[in-house]
Amino acid sequence: MRSILFCIALTASAALALETALPTPTQAQPAQAGTVSGVVTILKDGAPKADRSGITVYLENVPGPPPSAGPTRQIRQKYQTFAPGVMVVVKGTTVEFPNDDKVFHNVFSVSKTARFDLGLYKSGETKSVTFHEAGVVDVYCNIHPQMVAKIKVLDNNHYAVTGADGSFKIKNVPPGKYPIVAWQAFGGEYRGEVTITAGGTATVSPTLTEGKPPIRHLRKDGTPYGRYK
Repeated sequence: MRSILFCIALTASAALALETALPTPTQAQPAQAGTVSGVVTILKDGAPKADRSGITVYLENVPGPPPSAGPTRQIRQKYQTFAPGVMVVVKGTTVEFPNDDKVFHNVFSVSKTARFDLGLYKSGETKSVTFHEAGVVDVYCNIHPQMVAKIKVLDNNHYAVTGADGSFKIKNVPPGKYPIVAWQAFGGEYRGEVTITAGGTATVSPTLTEGKPPIRHLRKDGTPYGRYK
């Protein structure tokens, strides 16, 4: 009699364990992510450019945790220029500005997205800025007017930068409908909307007209460049 009761109890326990391990019909399963891909066309004087690299294509309002800032980035100062001249980061990223020249530099920005003034610093020194807001940051040197850089700060990691042929691909996008933007450092941007299905690939073909950098800008105090004192 004890053996029979033991077997019944063992069978019930095994069944309960199996039932707990299996998902119930009401349990929500994670939706499979999708992809956005396409080719960007850049017009110059009304004709498509051969080199269509460096365009940032990104999605807005994508749900999920805060973006992963990733490693610290660098914009170096060499031969009185910024290198690279254009950089894309996500919120929370720190960017260093090493001075590789043999002269002093003073990196600054008066952009609404991030206002900063790193002050004068000499060759071999490095200063940095952490970007907390999404938007565009125009970066200059207060001594050398030819030194111009742009930093595009994004809200999320769902972006891609085009290759020379203008192609791009944004992977691991949750299903949904999102605004999509194609941004260039100088000139207007493309704005549209894209719908991502579970496991599907949405195709977008933005067209941009190339712009030109501004001829001049002001120093950090709002005055024109001249002899630095």
